[in-house]
Amino acid sequence: MALVIGIDPGKKGGIVALDLNTGFPVEWLAADDPSGGYVAGKHYLDRVMAVFLEDRQDVALCVLERAGARPMEGRTSCFTNGMGFGLWRGMIAALNLPSIRPTPASWQRQIFGTRPAGADRKARAIETAMMRCPDLDLVLKRRRKPHDGLADAACLALFGIAQLGKGAA
Repeated sequence: MALVIGIDPGKKGGIVALDLNTGFPVEWLAADDPSGGYVAGKHYLDRVMAVFLEDRQDVALCVLERAGARPMEGRTSCFTNGMGFGLWRGMIAALNLPSIRPTPASWQRQIFGTRPAGADRKARAIETAMMRCPDLDLVLKRRRKPHDGLADAACLALFGIAQLGKGAA
């Protein structure tokens, strides 16, 4: 089985591994999952992040969302988001895994199509992930709402599957 791994690198992000052939979720982890995510408080748990990726000979592609500063975002927030991106990028490189780093706009255009962008981007990611990956549990323990970081990660993995289908990876 070959895997495509989607990674939303934010502190409220997630990582989802989909089977390349079926598109079914194989494994996933929310950054802020209270039962064992890869972020605790203000700190990334780099060992937990590495364990998800290491010893995987079956990775066809890692799709890491490119981090960038956003308007009206504070310096600390930009630094923290960039730190998560850098940790994931370094681990992917150290493990010699094939990867791409699309911008949010590029993967959203591919996955969401021509529907207009806007404040409902997270809702569209949740809707898409629930529809195309119904076995992916987006509602974490003791929560009522779906986790948008996991939804983004699933959509990134779906983007990766589409890129491999085009031969663009």
